[in-house]
Amino acid sequence: MSRGIAQAETVEDLRKLARKRLPLAMFDFVDGGAETESALRHNRAVFDRVRFRARTVVDVTERSQEIELFGRKSGSPFAISAMGGLGTLRYKAEIALAKAASDARIPFMLSLGANCTIEEVAEAAPQARLWAQLYTFKDDRLNRALVERAAAAGYEALVVTTDSNVFPKRERDRRNGFSFGLKKTPRNVWDVLTHPGWTIDVVLRGNVGRMESMVPLVDGPKDTHTLLAYFIKERSPALDWEALRRIRQMWKGPMILKGIMTKEEAVLAADRGMDGVILSNHGGRNLDYAVAPLEILPEVMDAVGPRLTVMLDSGFRRGSDVLKAIAMGAKTALFGRPAAFAVAAGGEIGARRIVSIFQEEIDKGMGFLGIRTLDQLGPDYLWFDGLATGPSIVRRND
Repeated sequence: MSRGIAQAETVEDLRKLARKRLPLAMFDFVDGGAETESALRHNRAVFDRVRFRARTVVDVTERSQEIELFGRKSGSPFAISAMGGLGTLRYKAEIALAKAASDARIPFMLSLGANCTIEEVAEAAPQARLWAQLYTFKDDRLNRALVERAAAAGYEALVVTTDSNVFPKRERDRRNGFSFGLKKTPRNVWDVLTHPGWTIDVVLRGNVGRMESMVPLVDGPKDTHTLLAYFIKERSPALDWEALRRIRQMWKGPMILKGIMTKEEAVLAADRGMDGVILSNHGGRNLDYAVAPLEILPEVMDAVGPRLTVMLDSGFRRGSDVLKAIAMGAKTALFGRPAAFAVAAGGEIGARRIVSIFQEEIDKGMGFLGIRTLDQLGPDYLWFDGLATGPSIVRRND
């Protein structure tokens, strides 16, 4: 498997390796989207509508993909986004990703649904740029407890997910009998038995899919299903600007809203003291037929670019995708699925491989585009398919 990871050249290569190692239900949990998966497919399709206009008579002997993000240098213009349930793919997956991100000097966002605690990840990767993801609860005492733990553990930023106030219909998971745990159907039992590497690594260690950071918040049993039931019961469907105001008062560092998908809400975020937004449709995993974040990036940049750090996720599979987003004004890009495939396939080795793939593609792309630093990149390096014949992903206000 290590040899296969070393030979992986793309996200798709790592995806195929993950598919071989994982039972179908675990693979589909990562790979799938909501309902018809139209939003999932569309997130990728929009990148194909953006093309490059290179400068070729340029000295690109020295190139740097460093950026400044919230007052600190980042080694590359991407970060690893939060994804819950990674412990169902690989034991201590979050620690593997945090270590890889630390060495690359990029942020790693820890999901509240992680199988490692807030404190455990911080201890394992003490130099990492850690961002804590938060789903809001009805009781602010729960929110405060999580926020204070993240601050005490040295997390740099708090990322509040805004787009998951109800639970999505993910049809692959329903068909597979999967919800942070597997139903014991004959097919699933056979699938587990025929994937011994995964079974030994994950199942035999116990607590598959348990939300470890939730354990101190719950009285009584601490098993996976009890914690998930508590999480579902206590989650707040009433996330509004007043709730965000209270959380803003709890957290003193950079506060980011993840899931913003309109310029109007981006303006409100700036007006209410947020430091950044992550444009996101949750990777096509929540609202089907949602617009892609790349499509709304130009209008958000026009509305709040100077006031907020604007980032985006959903659909990133190549270094060229990242360069397109940066050229359109984003500060950085984030990805979840590529990291999940990588860590599922190869643990920490896989985590380091996905980072190096993106870094190499960004470096080569910069050389071919004729830029030495990313601040040289702008919309004039892009060409948008369909400008003359149909709607572009760039909104023009002529």
